[in-house]
Amino acid sequence: MNELQVVVDQKPGVIGFNFEEIRDELQARMDLYKNATFTDEYRVYAKNEVAALRKMKKAIDDKRKEVKNQYMIPYNDFEGKAKELMQIIDQPIGLISQQITEMEERRKAEKKAKIGALYDSLVGDLGDYLTLKKIYNAKWENASTSMAAVRKEMEEVFSSVRKEVAMLEAMTSDAVPEALRRYKEDLDLAGAINYVNQYEAQKAEIMKRKAEKKRLEEEQKRRAEEERIRKEERERIKEEERIRKEEREKAEQAAVNEAAQGFFAEEADDELPFEQPTTITAFYKVVATPEELEEVEMAFNSIGIYYTRRDA
Repeated sequence: MNELQVVVDQKPGVIGFNFEEIRDELQARMDLYKNATFTDEYRVYAKNEVAALRKMKKAIDDKRKEVKNQYMIPYNDFEGKAKELMQIIDQPIGLISQQITEMEERRKAEKKAKIGALYDSLVGDLGDYLTLKKIYNAKWENASTSMAAVRKEMEEVFSSVRKEVAMLEAMTSDAVPEALRRYKEDLDLAGAINYVNQYEAQKAEIMKRKAEKKRLEEEQKRRAEEERIRKEERERIKEEERIRKEEREKAEQAAVNEAAQGFFAEEADDELPFEQPTTITAFYKVVATPEELEEVEMAFNSIGIYYTRRDA
C-alpha cells in the first residue's frame, strides 16, 4: 500500500488586543490598593471596590473564552475530519490484527505440542521430580526460539537433576527418602542435603545419649554387684569368725577340762571340733613374743587350722 501524505494548509492566526494599555492601567490602580487601609466607615466602599474588581476580572475571562472558541473553530473542524480518516484506517487494522493474533495462537499451540512431546521423550524416570510445568519457560514459545534450543535447555535441566538425585540416593542415611521427597517439591539440593545432615547430627546425639545412659546403667550394675560381693564376703568372713570364735570357746573349755584331767595325757577317744579321719591332733610348746604368737594364730586362722591356746 502506497503511503499517503497528509498535507495541511495552515495559516497561524494572530490575536491582537490592547494588552499593554489595560495592563498599565490595572497596574496603576492596583498600586493604590497595596497600602490602602479600610475602616468600618468605609466598609461599604471596600465591598463595592471588591465587586468592581471581580467584575473586571470576569469581563477579561469571558473575552478569553470567546476568543478561544473562535480560534478553535478551524481546529475542531480539522480534528473531526482527521478522526474520520483514522476510523476508516482502523477497520482493516482490526481485521488484519485479528488474523495475525489467530495465526500466532495457532503457532504457539503447535509449538507447545512439540515442547510437550519433547518433554515426554526426555523426562524418563524424572517425572516425579520434573513436571513440564515446573521447568516450562515461556520464551520457548517465541518464534525466535528453535526446538533445538528448547531440547538443549531441557537436557541440561534433566542432566543436572539426575545427578543431584543420584547424589542424594548415595547418602547412607535413614533420612534419604524424606530428603528426596523434599527435593521433589523445590529442587533445592542444598536444602535436602542440609536436612540429611541435621537428621544425622540429631541421630548421633541421641545415640550418644543412649550409649552414655547404657554406660551409666552398666556402671551402676557393676558397682551394685561389687557391693553385693563385698557384702557377701564380709558376711562370710563374719560368719567364719563367729564359727571360729565358737570353736575357740569350745576348745578353751575343752582345754580347761583337759587341764583338770592332765593336759598332756593322751585322749584318743576325745572328739575335737572339725576332727576328721585324716586329721591329726598334735601339741606344740611354743616360746615366742606376744606379737609372734599373734602372727602364728593368724596363720592358723588363715588356713583353717583349729587350735587352742593355754598360756604357761
